[in-house]
Amino acid sequence: MPRLVQPAIAKNFLIFNRQGIRASNPIAIDSASALSIERAQNHMSHALHVIPDKAGTAAENMAYDFLLLQRYRPDDALRIRHYEWQRPAFTFGMSQRFSYVDSEIDHPNPEICRRPTGGGLVNHLEDWTYALVIPSGHPLAELQPPETYKAVHQAIATAISRQGTEVELNENPPSDPTPGVCFNKAEVYDVVLKNLPTKVAGAAQKRTKLGYLLQGSIWKPPLPNLDWNRFYTDFILEICTAADAEISYEAWPNWVKSEVETLIDQFDSDDWNTRR
Repeated sequence: MPRLVQPAIAKNFLIFNRQGIRASNPIAIDSASALSIERAQNHMSHALHVIPDKAGTAAENMAYDFLLLQRYRPDDALRIRHYEWQRPAFTFGMSQRFSYVDSEIDHPNPEICRRPTGGGLVNHLEDWTYALVIPSGHPLAELQPPETYKAVHQAIATAISRQGTEVELNENPPSDPTPGVCFNKAEVYDVVLKNLPTKVAGAAQKRTKLGYLLQGSIWKPPLPNLDWNRFYTDFILEICTAADAEISYEAWPNWVKSEVETLIDQFDSDDWNTRR
């Protein structure tokens, strides 16, 4: 099989063939949001594909996000997916050392997986997780990475604020820029509670010639009253506004099973996870 040549990924990662998209599978939305979508779509020039929710292991979720960036059709569509975790899971950034990560985890039997993106150690026991891909050539993908990051997090902040929780984007860089434990410190343009240092949303990034991948996490404990279904609908609407995109609810991509399983095995391997 052909091999992946992206410099930030282990050399033995495979390139996969992308397949077509099956029938649509929309998420539930209320009448007001449906009207907003209908009005907005009259003037959109791009497409945002909403992929069905799917729970997976840590390695599965990392593989699916990677495929969403590398081998999705049509490749000029923005695409987003929300997902959950089958077992207690922690993910960590490409540049982090496994020994550090392992020392920071206090859980008896978690799944630990290195992401294909940067950033710090993320505890997925109480988070809301998503992946967003903005294809190359789209105006948001052509911005400098901090500005793309800011646009996406402003969409999150607006969606949260619609339910009455006051949040804002952090403007102050941390005293130590080294990636550590994600929710222990806010990076520039992370979402924080207004007038408080509590971080509620951050993300890890990867940019290739095919596009921009954001693997994002929202910490649920500071947002106890948030309706997460409503939040997702509002988040999608805000992304569409920022990206000048029309919403399209799609089925799960029809990737080749044997190739997906090989990639999952590699994200689950010691060679990948303990490579630093």
